[in-house]
Amino acid sequence: MVKYTLRILVLVLFVTYPVSESYAQKKRAQTSMKFLSVSPLASAAAMSSAVTSVEMGAASAFYNPAGASRFENTFDFTGGAVQWIDDISYQSGSILYKFKNENLGVFGFNFLSVDYGDILSTVIDFNEPAGYRDVGTINPTAIAIGFLYANAITDQFSVGANFRYAIQDLASTIIDTDGTGGYISEDFSASTGVLDFGVLYKTGFESLNFAMSLRNFSPEVKYDVEESELPLTFNIGLSMNVLDLTNLDPETHSMVVSIDARRPRDFEEQLILGIDYSFLNRFNIRGGYGIPTEEETFSLGAGIRQPIGKLALKADYSYTEFGVFGGINRISFQIDF
Repeated sequence: MVKYTLRILVLVLFVTYPVSESYAQKKRAQTSMKFLSVSPLASAAAMSSAVTSVEMGAASAFYNPAGASRFENTFDFTGGAVQWIDDISYQSGSILYKFKNENLGVFGFNFLSVDYGDILSTVIDFNEPAGYRDVGTINPTAIAIGFLYANAITDQFSVGANFRYAIQDLASTIIDTDGTGGYISEDFSASTGVLDFGVLYKTGFESLNFAMSLRNFSPEVKYDVEESELPLTFNIGLSMNVLDLTNLDPETHSMVVSIDARRPRDFEEQLILGIDYSFLNRFNIRGGYGIPTEEETFSLGAGIRQPIGKLALKADYSYTEFGVFGGINRISFQIDF
């Protein structure tokens, strides 16, 4: 069975990596629907999203769907809010259901929505002192709704996929005048299907996990005339509770160290390190850093977990330093029941 699992891993690697290779061209900042790449949950963002090989239950829908294949109870739910740069706000939610017959796997539903706030709309008018005229505001929005399936094929090997339908509405924009002092407006929006796919392999050496994911695979989208690509990203990750190598009580202390190699379509390749220290499986302190970086640098965060009968309640916070844009705050919660 182990040999069979390894063959599947090798096959997936050779199939997915050339796809990523062909799409990861030198096109920095030239992708559309970039909101699909933002990390929406505090628990992952605090580790700079180096969580490809970390099993996170419902949160895995936004990182590696294969990580959703195992969780303790029947339902797992997570939700989060992000205060992004320039007053842009994100809201997200994900719920999983695990059948009593574990061979049927895990099904889930998830969403990610964005409010870009009010943006001033202007038109060129040389009769005005400033050379333009204010004509109100526009409010662009975006949303992605997804359906997830994940299954632990063996005790060591898991696969998962999350199919999302994404819509980005850039609002109604003035494109011309009507000759009578009025304006002609046009709506600019685009939509497409998006596939996230991942595998996760528990190596059998202590808690060492190996995983791969391919995110935001989709056709090109068109808002007007020119087509644009989505931010396709290929990730490979390793993670392990390094305290497995010590004599410390695993019920008291845990320190997961995670390393991700990320190859995005619109940025340079990155190597990202994340650390999650847990005390008594109740309190977490996290940190993360990736290289190379530009504005987005280090991340920090903390979390608390409180069991109540069969329920497990979690709350997390993260802070990401974002250079000239200041800091980004995220909060999220998770309920396992």
